[in-house]
Amino acid sequence: MMLLSWPSHILRCLALTLLAIPLIGCSEDKTPWQLHTEQGTTLMEQGKFPEAEQELKAALELAEQFEGQDPRLTQSITNLAILQNAKGEPEQAEALLQKAVAIYEQGPNPQTAELAASLSNLGALYVTQQKFDQAQTSFERALTVREQALGPDNPEVIRDLENLAALFVRQSRYAQADPYLKRVLESREKATGPDAPELVEPLNNLALLHRAQEQYDQAEALLLRALAIKEKQIGPTNPHLLGSLNNLALLYSTARQFSQATPVLERMLTITEEGFGEEHPRVALTLNQLGEIYRLQDQPEKAIPLIQRAIAIIEKAEGPEHSSLTGPLNNLALLYVTTGQYEKADPLFQRTITLTEQTMGKDHFRVERALRNYATLLRKIGRTEDAVTQETRANAIHEKNNPTLTSSPG
Repeated sequence: MMLLSWPSHILRCLALTLLAIPLIGCSEDKTPWQLHTEQGTTLMEQGKFPEAEQELKAALELAEQFEGQDPRLTQSITNLAILQNAKGEPEQAEALLQKAVAIYEQGPNPQTAELAASLSNLGALYVTQQKFDQAQTSFERALTVREQALGPDNPEVIRDLENLAALFVRQSRYAQADPYLKRVLESREKATGPDAPELVEPLNNLALLHRAQEQYDQAEALLLRALAIKEKQIGPTNPHLLGSLNNLALLYSTARQFSQATPVLERMLTITEEGFGEEHPRVALTLNQLGEIYRLQDQPEKAIPLIQRAIAIIEKAEGPEHSSLTGPLNNLALLYVTTGQYEKADPLFQRTITLTEQTMGKDHFRVERALRNYATLLRKIGRTEDAVTQETRANAIHEKNNPTLTSSPG
């Protein structure tokens, strides 16, 4: 099966970020504050949290002695907040970030880009706590402040737009994410022109948003435009086209436009074979996708040899117990059921179940799927009691992964 999921890059902005540490000339000696800060951040990156906390607290104590609204104070507070969050103490991190925001708000010029950065950090922390309403408020304030300070098309403003879009995507509130991603695309286009490679990512993100809302025509137009830009940049056979082609194939598959997905996957297969070699595991992935599309079009005679080849490639490259075999094995078993080759399907379903349990855990949802597929076969060949056994276990996995909320007796 071709699994659809939202790409991680649209969520990448939702993370706490260090504010820039002021630079000094190479000839100058570093101050004690800088030494404590640099040592603390290095130790934090190494996972040495107690030592990092000692250094960062020392930096904060020094910063609290500086006169005026010294930026090193909020820098120290932010660094300590990031450490607390990394330690798994988000409440302490939240209090520190709120303190940083308050310092900027109480200053002589509160509407600054530095305030926006602190608000963005606070919003990102709220996301990790699943306090989505508070995250939205922080991100919206950050956007307003940063626009006033830097202008509507500044790269940092675009990051705020992406933060808000990612927040809504995370909550499956796609319609509310839409205007933010459209504005990201418009700002990038204004800065780079209509055919710049920098437009590929925002085009893809907006297309995925339309796909999630079943607005397939709009998604297709955006993906075709992104593909055309990349083709113009790197040529029609470059392996770097595979991501854009895969997005297009997944769109057609989701829309059940299988006849349109087929030539896209065939092109992917050619590019992958020429770019990586005919026995590369990436070839197996495309073979399985193409075979699945043929299966969904009731063309088992085309699907079976493709998936058989995919299995052979993975077994040779990764071994007979690799997790990437579970999909092709399941798909091949389904094809054998469709064509009435039950004796071939039975051991494949058993192998799929065993391998999925070994590589993903006995309660993984893919184990449930394999059990149900196997139960269907068992019923077809008259092994009803065995089918019930498989279905009972599949139901138990489903209930464990999807607990039903029940009200307490009054």
